[in-house]
Amino acid sequence: MRKIFLLFLGISIAFQSAFAIEAIGKIPPGDSKNMGSIVKVFSVYSSPNYYQPWQNFQQRIKTGSGCVISGNRILTNAHIVADQTFLMVRKQGDPKKYTARLLAAGHECDLALLTVDDPDFFKDLPPMDMDNLPKLQDTVHVLGYPVGGDNISVTEGVVSRIEPVLYNHSEKHLLAIQVDAAINPGNSGGPAVNKEGKIVGIAFQGLSQAQNVGYIIPVPVINHFLKDMEDGKFDGFPDLNFKMVNMENPDIRKWAKMKDSQSGVMVSFLPPPDENRNIFKVNDVVLSLDGVKISNDGTVPFRANEVIFFESLVWEKFIGDKCTFRILRDGKEMDIEYILGPTEKLVQMRTFDQLPSFYIVGGLLFIPLNQNYLDSWGDERKTPRMLVNHRYYGEITDERDEVAVLSEVLADDVNMGYQQITYTPVESINGVKVKNMKHLIELIEKSKEPFIDIQLENKGRVVMELEKMRNATARILGRYRIPADRSKDFSAPAAVPSQSDF
Repeated sequence: MRKIFLLFLGISIAFQSAFAIEAIGKIPPGDSKNMGSIVKVFSVYSSPNYYQPWQNFQQRIKTGSGCVISGNRILTNAHIVADQTFLMVRKQGDPKKYTARLLAAGHECDLALLTVDDPDFFKDLPPMDMDNLPKLQDTVHVLGYPVGGDNISVTEGVVSRIEPVLYNHSEKHLLAIQVDAAINPGNSGGPAVNKEGKIVGIAFQGLSQAQNVGYIIPVPVINHFLKDMEDGKFDGFPDLNFKMVNMENPDIRKWAKMKDSQSGVMVSFLPPPDENRNIFKVNDVVLSLDGVKISNDGTVPFRANEVIFFESLVWEKFIGDKCTFRILRDGKEMDIEYILGPTEKLVQMRTFDQLPSFYIVGGLLFIPLNQNYLDSWGDERKTPRMLVNHRYYGEITDERDEVAVLSEVLADDVNMGYQQITYTPVESINGVKVKNMKHLIELIEKSKEPFIDIQLENKGRVVMELEKMRNATARILGRYRIPADRSKDFSAPAAVPSQSDF
């Protein structure tokens, strides 16, 4: 498997500083005038502990790059400032570090905006302008503060590919530019500029198994983020949330009653419908989106002699926008309107800048399955296979839109015999299928039965007397120094720690 790495501080490259000094003397005039607008970002952060979700890990520091844009704002990567507790920035040639403030973070597209309240900071820092998408083989210069030195660094490369890639920070596919510039850890957030010194992208990740292969976030994605943030809230990029298959095989096209002149992709799976999206049917063939014809391999025309996956047309729009699909159903063409919504997955994408959700009763620790929790194992090969399968193959259904996991049993007399159970999805409680975490809490707290019968996905079982579970909860919270029996998103706590156990 190819591994993508994020470009923050972590790898030392001894020759980088010397190269940076040499490169600065060779850069085009358009780049030189923007040197002062490139800043170094220092981020102090403390990430949540998903094994013990009421706690954070110790604070750490990472560094990256950023550039000044209009409105006294600094554009950088979201992964640099994720879970931040304190931010500083430093200008080129100025030893002083200025306290910075996070204005907005779009973790889906790995972009963030900072500002500095000190009025002296932005003096003599001209905002950088943005250009359009570069062409293949265009020369770009990547500016930033990679590891290996303390001064600004410039690397030169060419645009080798433009297509959707997996943004490792969020695991969302969006448009990106591949360049052969030597982008190194610490370059994250630094601009890639053309010969006129205008921004064509922001460096954000590289390919660990290839030399001199880096990725930059293109201007269309940056502009989408900036426009989305105008109301002060990042809504994200829309998604179709249904599965499709290509129609390249002639037999499937014949089976779908397609004419030789028709092309498109077939709907193979639909999530539970809502009032806005109860319009598609399985086996519908999507022929075009807003008048743009879709090929049988799922691509649409992009630029001269280039194609791109048609989902890129969706990512150009905003959540709540309407689009028109031309579809083929039972051999008949028709137009349908579709209201775009956010990405919906059974296993939630990574979240940042917020505390994990959890619920404790009788020492049983329940958490919702999300990508942050899966990341806790570090290497996916060490992650329980049952959890990983939900991440890759699980789908939202009418019966379940979130996986509730019995993560751990906090040892106590009341849960004797169950203390070895860990990391196991819950299937049902008292015979009722668990739809999500809120439903699980409701099934336990509103139960009129004397016992709680928890069926686990691995065919395991936990049966406990409900009144004993409730009575033991405060004692267990006190013993383990846990401030509440649930996270704040699950309303007011029903139990508080027993002070005698602190």
